[in-house]
Amino acid sequence: MPADHPARWESEEWRAGIEAWLLPALERSGRRPTGPVERDRVRFWSVVARVETDGGRVWVKENAPSQAFEAGLVEVVHGLVPQAVPPLLAVERERGWLATADLGAPMWHDDAVPPLRDWIDVLHDYGVLQRTLADHADAVLAAGVPHFPEAPDEVEAWVTSLVAGLRALDPGDPRRLDDAEVAAVETGLPRLRDAADRLAAAGVPPSLQHNDLHLGNAFRRPGGATAFIDLGDALWTHPFTAARIPLWIMRHRLQLDPEGPELRRAVDAYLEPWTDRFDGAELRGLLPDAARLSALHRAESWRRLQAAVPRGRVAEPFLRSVPEWLVDAAAPDPYAAAVAR
Repeated sequence: MPADHPARWESEEWRAGIEAWLLPALERSGRRPTGPVERDRVRFWSVVARVETDGGRVWVKENAPSQAFEAGLVEVVHGLVPQAVPPLLAVERERGWLATADLGAPMWHDDAVPPLRDWIDVLHDYGVLQRTLADHADAVLAAGVPHFPEAPDEVEAWVTSLVAGLRALDPGDPRRLDDAEVAAVETGLPRLRDAADRLAAAGVPPSLQHNDLHLGNAFRRPGGATAFIDLGDALWTHPFTAARIPLWIMRHRLQLDPEGPELRRAVDAYLEPWTDRFDGAELRGLLPDAARLSALHRAESWRRLQAAVPRGRVAEPFLRSVPEWLVDAAAPDPYAAAVAR
């Protein structure tokens, strides 16, 4: 039986343990706590807490075991590109504890969808980060970031294994693939293989796929640089798969023409850091294939999270996430099949 991590995070024992580590660590960083550690939210994949200090609010996070690498990953990114993550105050890699300074509200913090300019800035800054991290694979992978398969044979084997696992679930389990879904994935498997083949042939090196890149996970720092949070879904794989979520949101929430000049500006800004090595038009041609495979990455994120907790702890809206993303990946048009999740 998987461990009930949310129950532990909701306990006073957890809060006492995190305080015993965090409060002295903050004092060593030059901040004096002025209040207790207070849980902000507990979900089945993580707990986020906050503490007020004489230097401002501090956020502390612990992920489920499959995402616990985030603390070490943020430490690596902070060492290479400090402005790309919030100011780092303390890290405990073994337990996956991460403490960062508050940056205020994220760039998307209410019902109003941020304007095109903000999306372009975030896509460009994330592309720059990916280009930098591509040269530091050893450090990123040493932090524990999973390497998602890229070779066509390995992608096909991953899909086949996931289908078998979902099909083997009890008939009453909502996570189980039904006959129509199995058929849809099997029909779409050649599309996935072809997409992986074209991406591999292009020669773009792997980098950090954020796997949940949107402006709710981005902050504009003083001076204009973008800081990114929530790296626990990340994978090491083809970099362009990270663009799918922001481009989908821009198409549907900003109601942009997929072939229009606004979306083209965003795409060009994202790809620009790579154009010293690759032709821009060829890079743009890879995005549909990257978008298809990115749906597998979302399936993998939800798969590993759901495997880490008892089924009863998985919030109902997320029970179907793995099969839904898998079917999306295999669909004739993975953008058309997608829903907002």
